[in-house]
Amino acid sequence: MALRFTSDILIIGTGGAGLRAAVEAHEKGAHVLLVSKAPAGYNNCTIVAGSGYLAAVGGMTPGEHRERTLGVGKGVNDPKLVDVLTEEGGGRVLELEKYGLVVNVRRGGISVGDEDTRLGQGITLPMVDYLRKLGVEFVENTIVTRLLKKEGRVVGAVGYHGDEKQPVVYQCKAVILATGGAGALYKRTDCPLRTTGDGYSLAYHAGARLRDMEFVQFFPLALAEPGAPPLLVDGPVIEEGKIMNVLGEDIPEKHNVTERPYIARSRDLLSRAMMLEIVKGEGVDGAVLVDGREVVRRSKPGDSFGMGSYEFFVNRLQAHERPFRVAPLTHFTMGGVVANTWGETDVEGLFAAGEVVGGVHGANRHGGNALTDVTVFGARAAARAAEYAEKVSHEEVEELVEEDVKRYEGLARRETGYTPRSMMGVLRETMWEKAGVIRDSEMLVEAFEKIQDLRDSTRRLMVLPGRQMISALEIPMALDAAEMIVRAAMMRRESRGAHYRLDHPEEDPAWVKTVIISKKDSAMQLTTVPIGEAFE
Repeated sequence: MALRFTSDILIIGTGGAGLRAAVEAHEKGAHVLLVSKAPAGYNNCTIVAGSGYLAAVGGMTPGEHRERTLGVGKGVNDPKLVDVLTEEGGGRVLELEKYGLVVNVRRGGISVGDEDTRLGQGITLPMVDYLRKLGVEFVENTIVTRLLKKEGRVVGAVGYHGDEKQPVVYQCKAVILATGGAGALYKRTDCPLRTTGDGYSLAYHAGARLRDMEFVQFFPLALAEPGAPPLLVDGPVIEEGKIMNVLGEDIPEKHNVTERPYIARSRDLLSRAMMLEIVKGEGVDGAVLVDGREVVRRSKPGDSFGMGSYEFFVNRLQAHERPFRVAPLTHFTMGGVVANTWGETDVEGLFAAGEVVGGVHGANRHGGNALTDVTVFGARAAARAAEYAEKVSHEEVEELVEEDVKRYEGLARRETGYTPRSMMGVLRETMWEKAGVIRDSEMLVEAFEKIQDLRDSTRRLMVLPGRQMISALEIPMALDAAEMIVRAAMMRRESRGAHYRLDHPEEDPAWVKTVIISKKDSAMQLTTVPIGEAFE
């Protein structure tokens, strides 16, 4: 038995891109269905975001926004995508108020929510509520494992429902991938643990190309105190305090990290500098130190230091009396599916928006651009998908899913072997140690070999029907995404933005180009194209 759903447009993901796409598609008259691995609006990168959007409002011009985006992206952004982001961003972020969001305008962008709003809950939860009131349907706690094609075009998808413990078959005219990134492939991350790169794998096996997968952004300043949550640290405690090694040396000064604010403009260089100190043995248990004692002492209750409150920093960390530990963690994936400015991919009927798409941010993302990205391109992808869906008919998909159903049944019958949690733990450790902030040829080869070992081990996965099945079905897709990151990092023999290689530590002008990944027969193929020509 299998659950069956029919829609004009199937949207995979209920973060910012998926929700904004759903609003647009519904307004265009399309019958929309949203599917997510978690309850709608939860367990995605938007809900844990800081709720700040960078855009040309409050006195900042599109030209200034464009210049900042390209500068931080280190010259490898797709200029067509950046032009659309910066020209449309201002209008798109302001219209969010129509969908129930509390929009606070400032120079150069907006923030969303009131004083009591926790992170990105002021984005996803009001939009889910808005869509439910419109009658838009959600299918939750469900994983999509394959896109279905007939005569070269996407006509549906197949997956597994964790609550119902059954396969799910989707019949549709178009699919919008809004699955987010792959930050949870790494041991230290602030991304929800369901962000394991599903969309990259789905697109790849459907025949779409991917780009820039070597560029994984690490947020440099996250708490690394024993027993404390990895809260992101920002504000005066960072900008006026001192980020230092165990010798007391100022790390930004030592490594010539000058662009401020650090968290907006220097995420790549500061992460790199901190990890170099740690690798040299001048850190503290895999971390460096922030001396913000003077800043904390002159602060007052109610002040915040990024994600941490004054009370937390004083009572829990005693940051007014001693330095505290910070270390980078995985935060965002710049690479992704090759798509044009309307979210169209190489595959007919397949559209994509948000973090799953590559090219907008180049080698490093400017702070605030992620939420603007999902808003602008979520709307555009949906507008074009709705236009496309009016021109095509539904196709029968039942005969396309027999092998998938058998695979799910086979997994559910295994009573011995590795658990999904243990296997994902090995992958996350491998990616952090071998393909993280600092890389070299030897590390990357070791990571690649371990990924292949894990592929072999998936034949011995032990799974119970239900939610654990979702975790098991994530594994092969996570391995695909991990291999893409590692293979692209092997190919790019230079250091640029968030990609730093010890054996090629300088930027090389010859590498102002895009690494493209595609599937040829059953093999992963890598090539390069000039900047801006990925979708020619």
